Amino acid sequence: MDITPDKKRLLDLVERARSGEIALPEFQRNFVWTRDDVRDLLTSVLKGYFIGSFLLLKVDAESSPFAFRAVAGVEKPRDLLKPDWLILDGQQRLTSLHYAFAAPPLPLKWTKYPYRFFLDLKKISAGDLDVAVFSERADQCGRYLDRAYQFEKLIVPFTELPRWEDWLNDYERWLIERDREHYFNEYFKVRKPVWNSAVEVIRQFYVPTIEIPKVKPDDADGIAEVCAIFEKLNSTGVALSVYDLLTARLYRFGIDLHRLWQEAMEGNELLHQFSGGDPDIYGVLVLRTLALIREQEVKSKFLINLRPEDFAKDWQTAVLYLEKALKRATSTSQDGFGAFVQKWLPYSTMMPVLAALLYRIDRDKLDNRAYRGVKKWYWGSVFLERYAGSVESITLADYRDLVQWFSDPGHKPAVFEQIDRNILHNPNFSLRDTARVNAVYRGVMNLVAIQGAKDFRADDAIEFHALDDHHIFPRVFLASVKDVKGKSKYQNPDINTVLNRTLISQATNRRISRMKPSEYLAKLVPSERKKEIMATHLIDEAALAAMERDDYEGFLEAREKRITKVLAACLRL
Repeated sequence: MDITPDKKRLLDLVERARSGEIALPEFQRNFVWTRDDVRDLLTSVLKGYFIGSFLLLKVDAESSPFAFRAVAGVEKPRDLLKPDWLILDGQQRLTSLHYAFAAPPLPLKWTKYPYRFFLDLKKISAGDLDVAVFSERADQCGRYLDRAYQFEKLIVPFTELPRWEDWLNDYERWLIERDREHYFNEYFKVRKPVWNSAVEVIRQFYVPTIEIPKVKPDDADGIAEVCAIFEKLNSTGVALSVYDLLTARLYRFGIDLHRLWQEAMEGNELLHQFSGGDPDIYGVLVLRTLALIREQEVKSKFLINLRPEDFAKDWQTAVLYLEKALKRATSTSQDGFGAFVQKWLPYSTMMPVLAALLYRIDRDKLDNRAYRGVKKWYWGSVFLERYAGSVESITLADYRDLVQWFSDPGHKPAVFEQIDRNILHNPNFSLRDTARVNAVYRGVMNLVAIQGAKDFRADDAIEFHALDDHHIFPRVFLASVKDVKGKSKYQNPDINTVLNRTLISQATNRRISRMKPSEYLAKLVPSERKKEIMATHLIDEAALAAMERDDYEGFLEAREKRITKVLAACLRL
């Protein structure tokens, strides 16, 4: 694709936006900058600073690959909009500049009022460029729009800068009538050159532009390439996703993806909870689920070209099964995956595969063997950390592999081979070095939740309490243990291992504080229920005995055996 770098005058870009020659593709987000953001941008222009490049797509208005709308504040009906370019990167900056130079009646972020922007010529004369730009509420700046007041206070609206010569000529006539001596001395020799120089920096400010050539609506490869360029270069403003890009593609076919998302939010409690109502992540996960149901690739360049036929129906199916996937992932039953709150979900990127597999099980009316296979895939993928980083390729491969195994018991999915080799039949498999931030750590906490874990002190299910992932052997206690040379025997990696962590209430954690395990077991845990309560935390009798004698090494060995045994049960078909 022949991408053309160029430079364009900033005011020309603003004028083209105002006339509708430059428009926004529908996937662009709304204008979200604050008055401070706009002021800082104008100050950067005034000082001649680099404000970033602008990425433009050349289009034919009648055959644009994306639906489009006017730049915010441009009052031009959609049916009369005939753009020559769509702005892919730089929307917030271009809209801010149009806002300053055109003063549309548009409220800025964090306020319900429009604002107007001004240049303080006294600050310009003093060289105080950092404070030369200011703004006032549109409904309270009437006096600033009066020419006599502007001349007296030496302020000029940004709306006047494109016609700076007219404003300056009027000012000079006003000044001569009042102070002819000042005009010929102070103003003409000192102020006018400084003002002209500053205003010309703004009026003759050029920005780098990158122009992408036209792409036809049916050119799938070209559209995918545009999207790839956009995603790579979109480093400023509000980050966009393939969800936004597809929104504009589908709009041309009468499919309103924003409305479909809102409907999904209204009818699916877990999807709403995990996404927070924002489609940035989970909107893309729905699209990946949809692609898998259609047995298609889930990479962005393929998602952007999802066919519009039956899209709404397939979207609703994808939403339904993504909700079912989240329900299974958050369930603490023996067949659930124990991520009872969002922070404990190992990988959101696994959810499309889980959703699509559940769809196939329902569609093909499969038996419990299929559910056991899904269970092995899920736990194995978590403990092998298979869904860290880029996952598009593994997503489709896992789905196809499991679907083939559903119908062909003789086929062994690649993930099953990895699980057997690296976990079940690996004598060196260990959880001891697991870091707190990774999926394996969360997986262990999920296994604890599935045991019906109860708070040490309250003897009540952990899911009903505000929780800490607590050190079973408290950090302060372990730090006090010395070796034969008098140095601390245990360092952070040994102390913070997942084998020494579990889920209890914040209140119990505070009560335990720095007690030795033997001490808090005697004081806080109901003695008649001690074995049962600790067993729900994957602490068996051997591990409990080690706690009662404050034997950390013995505890770690016993608890690792217990967790590994429970994990192995989840991984066997």
